[in-house]
Amino acid sequence: NRLTGFLGEESVMNFHLEPISDLKFQIYHDLRLFHGNYYFQIDILILCAYFAMVLEVKNWAKDWHFDKVLHQTMVDKNGKMERTKNPVFQARLQAFKLREWLKQHNITGMPIQYLFVNSNEKSNIIIQDDNKYKWNVCNSEYLLEKIDQINNDYKIELLDEKELRKINKLLLSN
Repeated sequence: NRLTGFLGEESVMNFHLEPISDLKFQIYHDLRLFHGNYYFQIDILILCAYFAMVLEVKNWAKDWHFDKVLHQTMVDKNGKMERTKNPVFQARLQAFKLREWLKQHNITGMPIQYLFVNSNEKSNIIIQDDNKYKWNVCNSEYLLEKIDQINNDYKIELLDEKELRKINKLLLSN
């Protein structure tokens, strides 16, 4: 349901990301960017001078099961396991497209992280410890901690204020 998804994104924006919105982070919601022959959509983009982060937010009242062997995602729907699009791979694809979009605008070298954020507190995330994508998954209440961990990995400022304003203008005018 589209409204449920939007409400999940809004809760992440207004509640979980609000504490960092006045800091060094620029936060964009529901971006629609043109690349190649098509538009692509990003639920939430976090941008700072050190890195960018694409968030794919889901607000489904279902448990998420991530299979490391087949790289597929299953949700529990009324006791029956049903395959669904993998939100980690969705975020990864959006990060790739964003990188290409930035290149198209002569902005290169920006590390782009991606993350699936479960915004429904009634849902569980089931992922094996040895699944390499476990670092790209979190519940919304852990999001600030996740951003802090990623922020600590980047020490070199890649964009100055002028470049950040340029990206901001491009994002908002697209």
